[in-house]
Amino acid sequence: MFILLSAVFLIGFSCNNERVKPVKNGVSDVAKIEVSLKGMFCTGCEQIIQSNVSKLDGIKSVEATYKLNRAIIEFDPDIVDTAKIRTAITGSGYKVAAFTYLQLNDSIK
Repeated sequence: MFILLSAVFLIGFSCNNERVKPVKNGVSDVAKIEVSLKGMFCTGCEQIIQSNVSKLDGIKSVEATYKLNRAIIEFDPDIVDTAKIRTAITGSGYKVAAFTYLQLNDSIK
């Protein structure tokens, strides 16, 4: 009995009470969205959006283009959601017209 309790204690202690995010098939969930934007006029606008959205935890990639008034964003939906992405874009001075999901490796949480 003492050995069993010791083993449980050591396992709990070594985990340091941190939750480990489950990984499915060796990769995390990744969503890919197209964000229709308003207010972009140049490559500087693209860079501002890319920079501000990239600062969010969970963002995998951001590619904005003023010519098409859109951004393609890959992100981990377990870490960041579209509300935070919208806030990063609107906080940069641009408007979000719509989100369109292009790809999702797993279900959206």
